[in-house]
Amino acid sequence: MALLGHGCAALGAALWLAGTAQAQQASTAAAVTASSEAAVATLTAVGDIRLDGPVGEIIRRDGAAAPTAAVRDRLQADIVFGNLECPLTQGGVRALGKTWTFRAPARSLEALKAAGFNLLNIANNHVMDYGPQGFRDTLAALEAAGLPFIGGGKDRAEAERLRVVEVRGLRVGLIGFTSTFPESAWAGPSKPGVAYSDYDRAGGLIRQARSLCDVLVVSFHGGTELAVEPNDVQKAFARLAIDAGADVFLGHHPHVIQPMEIYKGKPIIYSLGNFLFVSPHSETRLTVAARIRLSTSGVESIDFLPLDTDWGRLIPATAAQRAELLSALDRTGAISAQPQKFRFVEP
Repeated sequence: MALLGHGCAALGAALWLAGTAQAQQASTAAAVTASSEAAVATLTAVGDIRLDGPVGEIIRRDGAAAPTAAVRDRLQADIVFGNLECPLTQGGVRALGKTWTFRAPARSLEALKAAGFNLLNIANNHVMDYGPQGFRDTLAALEAAGLPFIGGGKDRAEAERLRVVEVRGLRVGLIGFTSTFPESAWAGPSKPGVAYSDYDRAGGLIRQARSLCDVLVVSFHGGTELAVEPNDVQKAFARLAIDAGADVFLGHHPHVIQPMEIYKGKPIIYSLGNFLFVSPHSETRLTVAARIRLSTSGVESIDFLPLDTDWGRLIPATAAQRAELLSALDRTGAISAQPQKFRFVEP
């Protein structure tokens, strides 16, 4: 009986140890799963933003939340990102020789904060419309509003700086460039301005940026206005960015939607069109917001939200407008080839 009792005790101990090991394995697996799930961030990216003109009038008349009230809930993400294409100033000297110049008061930023924006690109051809003073005012306004930015700064080092946003342990890096003129707007070693897409420097900057984050987003302002296809400069810079380590390439400047393509397994969105930007050209009216799921593996998925800019008061696109946008964005077949990864949201 003593031997039997000893054997039962040994068996009980073995079962306890086995159960403990299984529990530890299950706990470890759950921790790994939770960690994997936590290491996902969402980024909503939109195109060009101009806070004067009709948009500015809506803000003044109906309040900061009015321009995006009908779509704001659909934009929400960990990072809400767009291209701010106007200086925030009441001063400065208007640039000579430009057909279009823009500026808005600093208080207009309340419209972007109301929409959920928490990161902006300023590497573009309009942020210096009112010269160095207007640009300095813009930097000060963004800082005062608590809105981080990429693509510009008090000198070239700041303009080319990587911005890292940590979301549940995932380090999302963003860096911005522009190929647009005037050259006088480009930042220098001791000169304020925007980050010019210098091919001799950009590859190295992007490679360095990729080493400092888990997933990298490259923003690029360039191309031909109103063109429905990307030009050679856009294509070359997009490929340079992907080759150097970018996980996704986000373009703006043409004011219309251009097709998405896949290069080496990475999505290139050449132009997101307009967002809060009223243009006299009817073809600029329709747009998309891209809601991107990011992880250490890169882009997990993109949901495209079709929108009608509706003269400065955004609304969801109709079914017919959605079909038109899908046709424009999927011209290369990149979306229809991977419908589980790239999706168009129903209006």
